[in-house]
This record gives sequence, C-alpha cells and structure tokens, in this order.
Amino acid sequence: MKRQLNKSVIKIIVAALAVFLVLLIVALIVNLAKLGAANSRKSELAEKAAKLDGIIAENGTLIDYCSSPEFIENYAREYLDMIYRGEIIIGIK
Repeated sequence: MKRQLNKSVIKIIVAALAVFLVLLIVALIVNLAKLGAANSRKSELAEKAAKLDGIIAENGTLIDYCSSPEFIENYAREYLDMIYRGEIIIGIK
C-alpha cells in the first residue's frame, strides 16, 4: 500500500514538474518574442531620434541667424520699408 502511494506521489510530482517545465518554456518563448519586438522598436526610435536631432540642430542654426542683428536689419528694410535716419532710398520699388 505504501509503495503504491509513493508511486502515485511520484507520478503527481513528475506531472507537476512537466507542466511547470512547459509553462517555463512557453514563458521563455513569449519573452524572447517580446524582446525581439522591443529591440526592433528601439532601433526604429534610435533612427527617429537621430533624424530629429538633425532637424533640431538645423532649426537651431536658423533661429540663431534669425536672432542676429543682420537678419533683423535686412528684414526691417525689405518687409517693413524701414531705413536709418537721414538715409535716402535711391531706386524704385
């Protein structure tokens, strides 16, 4: 009787371990798939970040130029028809 009980307990333990092992394998596969997707997304985001850094640098240069006295003077002369005191405009607009 005791021997049969031991065999039953061993069978239950083996079955539980088999189920546990299957669950571990499934979890590993799912996590590997998620890791692959995350790495793919990471490389996409790195490319976008590099592109955006370039745009930011380009716009920073433009902002610096637009803040310069030369740009402000040229803009005022061209679009606002402003001149210095005592300056005479020669030409037809």
